[in-house]
Amino acid sequence: MSELIAQSCAKLEEWKENGQFYQTDDSILNDIVTELERLQSSNATSFRREMNKVTKLLSENIIYLNESILTVLMNDFLQLLKQWRESENFKVSYDSETCENLCTIFTDSNYSHYSQNESFIEEFNQCLLAIARLGKVMYIHSNMKVISSLFINYTIIHSHNRGYLINDSPFEDAIFKCLFAPYTAEVVTQLKASAKSGDRSPAEQFVFDGLFDFLMLMNRDRLEQQAWIVRKHLLPSVCELVKGYASEGEHWSESAIRMLEEATLLFLYYVQMTETSDQDLDVQISLVDTAIKILPGNCRSIEFHKHCIQYVYLGTQNDKILDHLKSEKLTPTMLKLLTKYENESDIQFNIYRILAAIMTEDDIKRLADPEKIARVFLDCLRSIMHDSVWVVRLKNLLASLKTLLQHDQIRDEIYKQSGISLFIQCANSSQNDPLVQQRALENLLIMSFNKNVQNELKQNTDFLEYIKNMSETSTNVDLQRASESLFWLLTKEETSESSHSTDQSSKTTYDIMISYCHKDKDLCFQLYDRLQEDNFRVWIDRDQMHGTPLEAMSNAIENSEFVLVCMSDGYKQSGYCKMEAYYAVERQCLIIPLVVKAQYRPDGWLGIIVTGRMRVDFPKYGFEDAYQKLIVEINRTRKEKKADLKSTLTSMHHEMPSKNTPPVNEEKTKLQSTYQAKTDHRLPSNIEQWTIDDVQQFLLKQHLESLLPICSQMTGTRLLAMYKMCLVNSPLMFQSLNNELVMSNTKEKRQILTLSEYLQFLEETKSFVPASIEKSDPTNVPRSALCVLS
Repeated sequence: MSELIAQSCAKLEEWKENGQFYQTDDSILNDIVTELERLQSSNATSFRREMNKVTKLLSENIIYLNESILTVLMNDFLQLLKQWRESENFKVSYDSETCENLCTIFTDSNYSHYSQNESFIEEFNQCLLAIARLGKVMYIHSNMKVISSLFINYTIIHSHNRGYLINDSPFEDAIFKCLFAPYTAEVVTQLKASAKSGDRSPAEQFVFDGLFDFLMLMNRDRLEQQAWIVRKHLLPSVCELVKGYASEGEHWSESAIRMLEEATLLFLYYVQMTETSDQDLDVQISLVDTAIKILPGNCRSIEFHKHCIQYVYLGTQNDKILDHLKSEKLTPTMLKLLTKYENESDIQFNIYRILAAIMTEDDIKRLADPEKIARVFLDCLRSIMHDSVWVVRLKNLLASLKTLLQHDQIRDEIYKQSGISLFIQCANSSQNDPLVQQRALENLLIMSFNKNVQNELKQNTDFLEYIKNMSETSTNVDLQRASESLFWLLTKEETSESSHSTDQSSKTTYDIMISYCHKDKDLCFQLYDRLQEDNFRVWIDRDQMHGTPLEAMSNAIENSEFVLVCMSDGYKQSGYCKMEAYYAVERQCLIIPLVVKAQYRPDGWLGIIVTGRMRVDFPKYGFEDAYQKLIVEINRTRKEKKADLKSTLTSMHHEMPSKNTPPVNEEKTKLQSTYQAKTDHRLPSNIEQWTIDDVQQFLLKQHLESLLPICSQMTGTRLLAMYKMCLVNSPLMFQSLNNELVMSNTKEKRQILTLSEYLQFLEETKSFVPASIEKSDPTNVPRSALCVLS
């Protein structure tokens, strides 16, 4: 034992006992340095023993240290780290303790800058590479506690206490190699086995508090380049960890739950769980399913439950996971969770976003408070639309609103609550991200199929000029397409019905126009190629994602014999597809609906359009069989069309007027002579109070003469009953009304109710329905308590 070191340490102990930790006496420290250097060259065993004694004393209460002793301590620290990584152990048992003591000294704020010198950085980098290369043997060594402490200290210093991102770290490559090492995934999975204990192993601290924390603070571009590999190596282990909590979370320690929070946070906002490439799709679905199981249970960590609901929401962004969620019929579960988390605004908001993606038309109709859904989304939009910090949430919010707007009830509520002006503000602001502007315009496009919305936008001349200019000058192709489409819809000339004759000329430019959603392009392009092989003249927008002139689309519809409507969720939710389909109906094209997504059943506006038409289900029958069915339907329709044309020509020959007699629409003339609109007639505000004359005047003033043969002898009560029947099954009623009109005709010429007239009837009638009736369930099916949003 060294007498000199013993005396020096005794003096340091005296300072410690008297609270004189920062005494400055270089002579004592220099004596220790001199003696340690002598022992190092003469007696290695004594040197190791005395070094342990000195570092233990200094680490317990760190006093003033001068440059000489710090240099000796750092050199020994580097030697110990090198010895550990090269031999996977220490030669002397108490070297491990010495290493911990030195770590404590050099992570102290007064001396941590010594751990940033070039020699230390190189040695620590080599230690990380050894951990990545050797795996378990290094992870389970007690010295991992030192490595974890140094790593965490480095991250704190270089992120300025986690206030800034870390750029150009010399450890990045080594850190990623550690992340991709097989044993790292095992450490994540094994946490569930040790989760009941409050003590965390050095390996767990290294992975969760070291590697994961560093990822969340590193340069975003660099992380994005490696994210898919991180997902590949670690997402399955994170999923197993979440499953472990789902089964035994009640018994987990607080420290284990904290690490679970950190892991799930990493895969939400930094690495991210979902990818359009569907990598590890089974794992993603398993994670979402587990999150759904956890949410109704006891909440030990509100942060973790926020992560769980966010995982479910992220799942809705992937088409295949969304299909899975829809098949699980989760709407009742989500509605229960709204009540459970009524005081957690973040969770509530994500639940509404999930509902927006998974609810069907029937779900929406059964909701007691669609106005609350609209209010929640619009309140959130108001709060974040001018704050650049929330740009990612703003993009996602507008995407969720786009999904919701396909439902008429929600669309009407958003219109009532001034959603139009909010979308215009998002679209108008040049400071906004182009994707924000694009999605705002797409939402306006969807809403513009409502006559009131369309009229309001038409009157906003400044906005019309803005989107016109955007459609002509924007260099962003998607933003240009959204602007062009909305401007076209608002300014296209109204085509008179006389130009929409059902006996279209056979001299069309195309046999077939394919209307499709870009998500379904693979099947639609395959269909296009096959039709071309069979000598059909086919128009398809192969670059639909990047937009083409709207005139090309409209010309294609006007000059095609058939329009194939390729039905899927994506088609129904797309304003562009809705515009094409409506225009095809307006032009009275021959429409053949194709199901291009497995088990898809059209509802809402798309269900109305395809009602009564023969559908060809490609996923159900397979491409070849479905294609043959399509050809049969094309040939059948052509024969029927030819027979109708022959019958019409025969009728015209027998009823040909004289040369000087102008053509007369006898049906319309008969209706106008039988029923005369009264300019001074005032309708009662309550439809139940209407007389037969009131009903007739309502239909005449709204230019709904086509309904007079059916409704002319109805009172308001009966018209209300018909309106309710339309709400119960809108597509079926559209077909039934047309069937009844055909039966009521006395001429060979068919009189039909157009889709535009049918939708107008529903919209105009609604304003006269008492609120008490409008809020009641029109199906007369008792509403579950789950369907009441609170």
